[in-house]
Amino acid sequence: MRFYTFLKTGVEVLHLGSQHSNGNAWPLEHWKSNPGRWRLFTPGIDAYLNQRLAGRSFGASIEIFMLVLEVADFESWGTGVAFAGPDGRTSYMPKHRELRSVGQINWLDVQMLTPTKQLRAYRTAALAAIQRASEATRKPKDFLFAEFYQAIDLVLGATKISQVSRSALEANEVQPFTAAAGFAAR
Repeated sequence: MRFYTFLKTGVEVLHLGSQHSNGNAWPLEHWKSNPGRWRLFTPGIDAYLNQRLAGRSFGASIEIFMLVLEVADFESWGTGVAFAGPDGRTSYMPKHRELRSVGQINWLDVQMLTPTKQLRAYRTAALAAIQRASEATRKPKDFLFAEFYQAIDLVLGATKISQVSRSALEANEVQPFTAAAGFAAR
């Protein structure tokens, strides 16, 4: 079982360390006057979760669970323009043994939070996405949603920011996510 986060953000979300990038949609002056930052390193979270879930199976029909994490000021974006909307989405692809579900975090609620509190918001969004997938009409029959939910809840509940940071990943304390065959081609 692999867990993967696909991070999808609005232009108003700035990642920590990116404030000097010329690739930002808003001018540098905006970022100097708006101190809110996304402080989590999602590849580190994925690697940490995958390490903790190694060898566990929650059913033969799913090899990859993808959390499509949307972080934005949803009120400004409006419904259905660029993001899934308040009901989110789930997608089950039996051929690829993959389950995708949207989790959302409102940028205005988390932009000024500490990394630990942002990790709590991430955990809440991930668990909501798993719950949403368990209630979908098209879902894998043999996937153990309750056990998966509990495993993710336990791991993320005990996770410290230092365990999922970029430096922990670079120091090989956690192994990076390895894409399944054909994953990158889609």
